[in-house]
Amino acid sequence: MTRGRIAAAGSALLCLAIGAFTAPPAVAAACARQARFAVVVHGGEISQQTPENGRLEAMRAALAAARTQLASGASSLDVVETMVRGFEDSGRFNAGRGAIANADAMVETDASIMDGRTLNAGAVASMLHVKNPVHAARLVMDAGRHVLLVGDRGEAYVKSLGAEMVPESYFIKSISAQPEHGTVGAVALDRCGDIAAATSTGGYDAKIPGRVGDSPIVGAGVYADDAVGGFSATGHGEYFIRLSVAKDVADRMRYAHQPLAAAMKADIHERLGAYKDADGALIGIDKNGNVAMDWNAVGMFRGYATDIEAPVVAEYAGPTSSRPR
Repeated sequence: MTRGRIAAAGSALLCLAIGAFTAPPAVAAACARQARFAVVVHGGEISQQTPENGRLEAMRAALAAARTQLASGASSLDVVETMVRGFEDSGRFNAGRGAIANADAMVETDASIMDGRTLNAGAVASMLHVKNPVHAARLVMDAGRHVLLVGDRGEAYVKSLGAEMVPESYFIKSISAQPEHGTVGAVALDRCGDIAAATSTGGYDAKIPGRVGDSPIVGAGVYADDAVGGFSATGHGEYFIRLSVAKDVADRMRYAHQPLAAAMKADIHERLGAYKDADGALIGIDKNGNVAMDWNAVGMFRGYATDIEAPVVAEYAGPTSSRPR
């Protein structure tokens, strides 16, 4: 796979359909510089007991397919976009088709993607008709002129770039019986040593129309830098924006030389923990391929895989990191 925009005739995207994740045809390895690779995903933090609804199996299938692709030399950027795009299509998560409705019973979606090799990023917010917000974010990044496009004029722009539009009836438009703050995200390290991260969400249940959370904000809900690591966040977005959580974790690793898990713990449990309702979670991979997953709520739908570990998924108790490198 190339690091640029995927040609429609040259590469089939992975997709999630009723929980099934299908790998694309084999492609020539793009890079085999190192044996190490890793991928981690989340399906939202859990603020109270929540039905699993097939999310763990969807993540396990996605991780298995991504592991195969990374082993074959696929780029981290292509892998994270494809995984998140599959989650958006599945209707099982608060993203894409399954995004929850705002206070006006409309779906507004946000997404972002970042390339740790170049620090290029793309994002969209308050999208009403975009089928795959993460792909729209990738199109914005690849166009190169801007980072974040919002609202109806931003939607018109991503449509001109090739983003697929759908009618409002496409979205499930569920209004959760319980507060829902879920998001989906993926981070990957490929065999080139490059890291990428992507995040996509429908935001808060019954949010004020026009509200934008942390998911499309570089440094808050997403961040990737090959020199440090990559991150995707989920939770109470206003606090992630105020505290620039993803970038702060990266800075702790860069300047204070804190290990990945320790840097994430400081932000998730200490900085966010200082506020009563600042619930949230973070997944990350460092430049050596170590994976960490941390949260201050009841749990987090999460999973990971590496070149030496088969896919592992969990929602409450269970793993919070990969085997140390």
